Amino acid sequence: MTMAAAQTDASPKTRPCPICGHVETRFFTEKNNYTFLKCPSCELCFIHPVPTPEDLAPLYNQQGAPKDGLRYPYNKVEHRRKRAKVRAGRFKKYFMGKDAIDIGCGGGYMVDAMQKMGANRAFGIDLDPEAMEFARKNHDPRATYYCEAIDDFIKRGMTFDFGHSSQVIEHVGDFNAFVAGWASLVKPGGYFFLKTPDRRHWLHGEKPETWPNPPEYTQYFSRKNIRILFEKHGFEVQKIFFNIKPTMEILARRKEK
Repeated sequence: MTMAAAQTDASPKTRPCPICGHVETRFFTEKNNYTFLKCPSCELCFIHPVPTPEDLAPLYNQQGAPKDGLRYPYNKVEHRRKRAKVRAGRFKKYFMGKDAIDIGCGGGYMVDAMQKMGANRAFGIDLDPEAMEFARKNHDPRATYYCEAIDDFIKRGMTFDFGHSSQVIEHVGDFNAFVAGWASLVKPGGYFFLKTPDRRHWLHGEKPETWPNPPEYTQYFSRKNIRILFEKHGFEVQKIFFNIKPTMEILARRKEK
């Protein structure tokens, strides 16, 4: 049975907003035969129903990493190193001499940059074993990489002063559990940086036809609902950075207990 057929036959036509809980979410658009609902309260657009592991199996390997083969082009290593160095430099004061982690670190460039820039310990986690092997072989040997999901990594009992996650949350099925994982890993008073597409970008506007396709993308956030999401899980948004590109860059602080 196709996803569209499953929606028609078995699924309710709507469900509460996973961020604010508003019950009257509405049909918004259809992309790639997937239905998206929109919350009239917080503006979240999200896939409905959530794809099952069977639906996603053709797209991901057994660990849950993409099969597209374009995750970390080896011919762009130095370019990516430079980009990571620039980004790490922006947040150096939050991790220098402290512990830092990149969640969904891909080829490990940000982890490498933070380690070289003075982090006490820099860690990266990702579901892709090939990416982790690449990171271990090509970056600062002081950094540590784990090929495992965030729920499994949390069981190790480590906490961090600075967390980072770029272009990951929009792909996650249960993003509330994902953000709750950040809260478990970041120390009270610590900082977290998030980068994700901005579906209501000031320059590009709300144009669903230009958004990346599901099921790789399962939700599209805006500045309004990303603030609510952070607050819901114990963070205070410190700044949402200006960006010409249709992406959001958010710095948040974990609330003191």
